Amino acid sequence: MWVALFPGQGSQALGMGRFYYEEFPRAKRLFEEASNILKIDFKKLCFEGLESELRKTENSQPAILLVSTIAWRCLEEEIDLSFIKYSAGHSVGEYSALVASKVLSFENALKAVRQRGFYMSECSPPGRGGMSALIGPSSKAAQNFCHWVEEKSGTTPLEVANFNSPFQNVLSGSQPALKYAQEHVGDYPFEVKKVRIIPLKVSAPFHSSLMEPACEKMAEFLKSTPFQKPVRGVVQNKVAKATYDPAILRKNLVQQVKAPVLWLQSMQYVLQKGATHFLELGEGKVLTGLMKKIDPTKPVLSFNSLNDQDNLKKLLLNNKV
Repeated sequence: MWVALFPGQGSQALGMGRFYYEEFPRAKRLFEEASNILKIDFKKLCFEGLESELRKTENSQPAILLVSTIAWRCLEEEIDLSFIKYSAGHSVGEYSALVASKVLSFENALKAVRQRGFYMSECSPPGRGGMSALIGPSSKAAQNFCHWVEEKSGTTPLEVANFNSPFQNVLSGSQPALKYAQEHVGDYPFEVKKVRIIPLKVSAPFHSSLMEPACEKMAEFLKSTPFQKPVRGVVQNKVAKATYDPAILRKNLVQQVKAPVLWLQSMQYVLQKGATHFLELGEGKVLTGLMKKIDPTKPVLSFNSLNDQDNLKKLLLNNKV
């Protein structure tokens, strides 16, 4: 059983989407379509612009959606993808999963993630909040560490924003709490000896309670956006299970802004359902790396080159998918 994976913020990079643009006419058309919809020159932003511009949340989120959707639709022209039973996207990647599963139109998803980026950036003035990766401890230990930091420092909030893999979590919250965590991580009795905490280059404390205002604005924005029944199960970040009801898909997508990304739990869910192969569609191989930590026995393929495309065709032919 195959699962399609779509990356989230952090996967963006200058040059993103160039392979598809140069090899597939449909990619050029989607670049033009997205540029017309949002009045952004996506070719310039992704290929020729400044990295600092691409990194802006309101720019990176639609760029990620664009490239992931291009990857899906260009591959769809080459291979019948009906064998894929579930789709899942990491954070903003969930919008790409919803487009691939025909829940959202490309245009509506593009407009939504553009607003999502603005709303999330507005929630936290520069210097107020941030995020840090916590490497080594288990998910439960990461949660306990956050409670400990809040209690000891007297500052809030500090929350686990991403449960990425068994021993990789991301913390999100106020800068004073993150600073205390950085300075006192060695004082906490973790179950493992080797623990690292790495500040991330992000503009706001995503997937934390500080995102409540963005959550409310997204609820209002998505109120009039049509949601269709998915053609395959969409495993949502907030609940780590497949959802098929359009109303629930919308509700979870809104809450996802401030809720933690249950990526580890989502991958465990599809593995329990019998997932045997994973296909990452979009820029980079971030989710491929996470899956290797979650279950190294399961193959994860990507579609970032003509060689990837050939390998996919051979694998599917040999397995008679």
